[in-house]
Formats: sequence, C-alpha cells, structure tokens
Amino acid sequence: MTTPPLRSTHSGARSLGKTTAVLLTAAMIVGTGLFASLGAATAEAGSGILVAMLIGGVIALLTGISAAEVGVNYPQEGGAFIWTRRFGFHTVSFAAGLAYLFDGIVGLGLLALGFATYSAQLFPGLPVPFAASLALIAVAAVNFLGISPTSKILIGVFFIDVVLLGLYVSFAVPRVHGEHLRPVLGPGLGGVLRGAAVFFWTWDGFQRTAIMADEIKDPRKAIPFAVVGGIAIAAAIYLIVAATTLGVLGAEAMGQTDAPIFRGAAAAIAQWAGWMILTSAWMTAFSEMLGDLLSTSKVGHAMGKSKELPRWLGVVHRRFHSPHHALLVLTIIGLALVNLFPLRLLMPVASACTLVWYAATNFAALELRRDKRFAPAVVSWLGIAACLGLFLSLPRWSVIGAGGILGLLSGIRWLLIRTKIRPA
Repeated sequence: MTTPPLRSTHSGARSLGKTTAVLLTAAMIVGTGLFASLGAATAEAGSGILVAMLIGGVIALLTGISAAEVGVNYPQEGGAFIWTRRFGFHTVSFAAGLAYLFDGIVGLGLLALGFATYSAQLFPGLPVPFAASLALIAVAAVNFLGISPTSKILIGVFFIDVVLLGLYVSFAVPRVHGEHLRPVLGPGLGGVLRGAAVFFWTWDGFQRTAIMADEIKDPRKAIPFAVVGGIAIAAAIYLIVAATTLGVLGAEAMGQTDAPIFRGAAAAIAQWAGWMILTSAWMTAFSEMLGDLLSTSKVGHAMGKSKELPRWLGVVHRRFHSPHHALLVLTIIGLALVNLFPLRLLMPVASACTLVWYAATNFAALELRRDKRFAPAVVSWLGIAACLGLFLSLPRWSVIGAGGILGLLSGIRWLLIRTKIRPA
C-alpha cells in the first residue's frame, strides 16, 4: 500500500534552474574517483577501460532516470530508503539504507585514501593512512559545524577542475600513442566488465539532484534534464581524460599505479603538470568528502528517526543542526577502514553496495503509477538487470561479503520485529 506524496520538510525555495541543476549534477559525479580508481579499473579492463567506463555510465543513466521519476513524486531526504519504505517494502528499504551507509563509509574511505595517495606523491614518505585520517577528521569537523558545500562552491570547484584537466589534456595529446588504445575490449569482455564494476562507484552523485527536488524550479522537467545532462558531461570528461592517460602511459603502466593521471601528466608534460593534477585532486577530494559524509550521515539520521537503527543516530545537534551522532559513528568507522585496508581492496565493496542501492532505486520507480512516470517501465527493468549483471561481475569475495552482511543484518531486524524488540 502506497502513501501519498508529501512535501519535503525542507524550506524548498525552488531556486535552482535547469542550467544550475545540470552543472550541480556533473559536479557531484566528477570527483576523486576519477583520480583514485582509474588505475585499479585499468588493471582489470586493460585497454578496454574506455568501454568499461561507458558501461557504468549507461547504468548510471538508467538509474538516474528512475531516481528522477521517484524524486519528483517523493521529494524527501533519504533516497531509496524513504522511497521503498513509502511503498510498503520495509525490508527492502532497510537493506537499501544499509547499502547506502556501507557505500558511503567505504566511499569516504576511498576518497580519503585517494587524497592521501596524491599527497604522498608531493611529500614522499608521508604515511598514507595518517594523511587520510587527518582528512577525515577535518571533513567531520566541518560537517559537525553545519558548514557543507553549497551548489556555488561545488560548481566553482568543478569549473576549476575542468580547466586544470583541460590543460592536462591539451598538453598531453601530442604524446598520445594510438597503439595504446587497442584492442578496444582489452583482454576480453570479462575483463571489461570487471573494470566497469571497479570503476562504477565513481558515477555516484547523480541521484542527489533527484533527492533535492523541492529546491529545483519545475522539477518534473528540470530533473530529467539535469540527470541526463550531468551524466553526459561527466562521461565526456571521464572518457577524454582516461583516453589521454591511456594513450600516454599504456594499459600496463596505467594499471600498475593508483595515481595514473599524475603519472601521465609528469610523463607527457613536465613535473609542474603533476603539481597541477595534484591541485585538482586535492580540491576535488575535499569538496567531495564533505558532500559524501553529509549525505551519508543524513541517511543514517533518517534511519535512526525511522527506528530502523538505534534512535541515538536520529539526534540533531541543537546549535549546529547537524546529525552529530551519525557523523561521529561514520567517522570512527572511516578511520578504522583507512588504517586497516588498502585502497584497491575497498573498491569492489563500494561498488557492490552502490549497485544494491541503485537496484532499490529502480525497484522504487517500478512501483509508481503509469501517470506518474515520464519514462517507460523498461528503463527501470533494464537498470535492475544491468545492476545485477555488474554485481555478479565483481570479485566473488566482495559479492559474498556485501550480500552476507546485508542478509545477516536484515535477518536480525526480522527477528527483532518478530520478538517485538525495537532498537533503543
């Protein structure tokens, strides 16, 4: 049984127009993931990395359309957790919310480790876990004070990033070797799919425009435009930068480093170009960590308020109005991750959780009545099928791990409900 759509409790002024929404969506997609996971994805896909990136982009587009459909009708904070819950699928809602929390925590750790990895290029000998920990603590402190990146800051950083990456491409193109771009499918379709799965988490961010539908002018028209336009811009940037780096370094060298763009800039241009890439990575990392921790803490806050997690997580700081308990827990877990696990080991887990969240988003869209959709249901079905296919392409240990944890916690929840025990 569905619940009628409600207005968001946020004071939505509907101040974002189409152009701003498109740029904001692109800014939320293009981030440190490009810098941090390109090498690991290339290690799997080889010269087929460009096809692997496109596969992720298509899945993001399908899911983005589904998110736009549901977000327009249910403009509330919480995303797929709230949407599936409103349609009466509380177990699916719980699993989706947990998947987003795991994705957010692991993604935050990846961003911090990516930031620290690039820092270590500039300051040789700098311990990566230590630098990542400092970055996490700084981001948590800013979020605790209620100071989060606004649309103007995100778009401003995005433009600076595009300019710096554009300079890199312009200077590096003459050093591109065409033979490095072949074969198009690299080691084969299996490798391409594995590369797509590793790189997939970097597409995350496009759903946030749909979730904040109450702040967008004419959301029914602007949100689909923003999702499609934002993903298209991000795809162009990803493909141009990746193709340039692949052409300069070659698939083997590119797959052996966690800082391929830095290596490509230094090899094709000069050491100063590496500094330019570091500047781009630093700015992007910090702004993206701010946004990721904020959105993840809000989902944790929503789950606490809904009593799906301990109610303690649903508390908001009286002065700063930030979900400080959720921020504290997420930061502690993030610190543990960056100090105990290497960068590449975390990527498949983040992608697995992202795919579960996306599948739940597509599922929620299928529950909409036909008159509330602006795309055929086959779009959401294709999104679910693509998510499942990519999920099964991930390393078996990450699939078993993610599925096992979600299944175990969902089972514990079921037992608590059956025995009428609620989280404290």
